[in-house]
Amino acid sequence: MSMELTSFFAQIWGPILVAVALGFFFSRKYYITIYRDLEKESFAVLFFGMVAMAAGIVHIMGHNVWGNLSQVVVSLLGWGLLVKGIICVTFPGLADRSGDWAIHAKVVPAAGVIALVIGAYLSWVGYFA
Repeated sequence: MSMELTSFFAQIWGPILVAVALGFFFSRKYYITIYRDLEKESFAVLFFGMVAMAAGIVHIMGHNVWGNLSQVVVSLLGWGLLVKGIICVTFPGLADRSGDWAIHAKVVPAAGVIALVIGAYLSWVGYFA
């Protein structure tokens, strides 16, 4: 049963991560603008954090499996959502500073490569493996 759920989550996460990664490469300025606009709206950060927390909790409740690589990656994505949500809700200034650091340190292209690799892997696991 857990591999079926891993495949299900991989089918969701894979294409999303591929699309976001491609967005990092082809629409980098747009993504930075979205981030800059979001950080100006305190309620948006709070709301995003609450949604991310809820999605992370649901994800973890449904899939918290630490077996093979695909199971670990899918579980880590759920935990990442939860942690990101907690940071946005509890420490919005930290979320803002870390985003600024990522932009200034030129981490966005590396994040795009990582998202593309993980997204391609999960798409393969979800749809072809």
